[in-house]
Amino acid sequence: MQVYWSDSGELVCLASEDTFYVLRFSREAYVAAVQSGEVEDDGVEAAFEVITDIPESVKSGVWVGDCFIYTNSANRLSSLIGDQTYSISHFDQAMWILGYIQRDSRIYVTDKDLGVTSFALSMPVLEYQTLVLRGAMDEAAELLPTIPHDQKNRVARFLEGQGLMELALEVATDPEHQFDLAITLNQLDVALKLATEADVDHKWKTVGDAALTAWDVGLAAKCFQHAKDLSSLLLIYSSTADREGLTKLAEDAAAAGANNIAFTANWLLGNVNECVAILTKTGRLAEAVLFSQTYKPSLATEVVGSWKKSLEQDKKGRVAKLIGVPGEDEELFPEWDEWLKLEKEGGTALNGGAEVTAAEEQGEEATEEAQEAAEETEEADEE
Repeated sequence: MQVYWSDSGELVCLASEDTFYVLRFSREAYVAAVQSGEVEDDGVEAAFEVITDIPESVKSGVWVGDCFIYTNSANRLSSLIGDQTYSISHFDQAMWILGYIQRDSRIYVTDKDLGVTSFALSMPVLEYQTLVLRGAMDEAAELLPTIPHDQKNRVARFLEGQGLMELALEVATDPEHQFDLAITLNQLDVALKLATEADVDHKWKTVGDAALTAWDVGLAAKCFQHAKDLSSLLLIYSSTADREGLTKLAEDAAAAGANNIAFTANWLLGNVNECVAILTKTGRLAEAVLFSQTYKPSLATEVVGSWKKSLEQDKKGRVAKLIGVPGEDEELFPEWDEWLKLEKEGGTALNGGAEVTAAEEQGEEATEEAQEAAEETEEADEE
C-alpha cells in the first residue's frame, strides 16, 4: 500500500495493487475526537471522507494542489480532479513521476534508463477545474482570465464533460468545437455564423437540419442551398408549395445531373414537356412514351419515333416494327384524334374526367400489347 498526502494535508491517496482511493481528512474532526477521548486503535474513522475509488494500479504519483497526477500500470499519465480522471499522455514503456515544477508549469517523468520527459500542466487550469468541481463557479469565473489562451479549449472540453455546455461555448477557442456546442445548444445564430466563416457543405447541412428541427424553414432552405442539398430542398419546396423554389431547383438539379430530382420538381410544377425531355435524354424512352401518351398525347408521336429509332440502332429492328405509332396506326389508337382534342381543350389526366381516363386505359393496353409482342420476339430470337 502506497500513501500520497497533498501539501495541504487535506487530501490523501491510498494506492493498493489494483485500486487507489482518495480520501479527505478533517483535522477538526480528528482534534475533536482526541479531545473527547474517542480515538480508537485504528484511529479516528470519522475524520476521513471517501471521495472516490479508481480501479487502476498506481506506479507513482504526486499531488499538485487538489489534483493527483499519477502513472499507472497501463503506461498512462493521468490526472484525478475531484472524482474524474483525465488522460494526459500515453507511453510505450513504464514511467515514473519525478515531480512538478510550478515555475515551468510542467510535470517531469523518467523511465528506467533515467531518460527525463516533461509535460505541460498549467496550474491555473488545475485550480479552475478544482473550483468547478467544488461548485465554486464565482471563484472559477474570476480565475478564468488567468488561464493561457492555448489551454482554453482544454478547459472547454472539461466543462463539456461536466455538462456545462453554455459555459464551454463561451470558453472554447476551436471553431470546430464551438460549432458542435452551438448545434447541441440549438444556438442557430452562432452555428450559422461559424458555418458562414467555414463555408463547407457539411456544416451548412448540419445547420439546415437543426433549423428544420426547430421549424425555421426559411433558414433551413438557405442552408441547404449553400450545401447544394437538392433532396432536402425538394422536401421543403414541395411541402411549402414554393413554385419559385421548385423552378430553380429543377434547373439546378438538371445542371447537376440529378435527373430524379429534376423530374420530380418538374412534375410537381406540371411541366410535362420537361418531364418527357428528361426521360428521353436519360434513355428511358419506353417510360417517356407512356408518360407522354398519358399526360400529353401530342408529344407521343415524336417520342415513339425516337424509341423506334433507338431500337433500330441497337439492332432490334424486328421489335421496332411491332411498336405502333399514334396517328399512323389507327387500328391501335382508334380514339387518338379525340385524345388530342381533349388535350387541346384542356382535358388532362389530372382534370379531364372519365372520358380521358378511359382513353388512357385503351392507349396503355395498346402499348402493353406492343411491348408484350416485342418481348416474345426477343425470346424467339434468343432461341
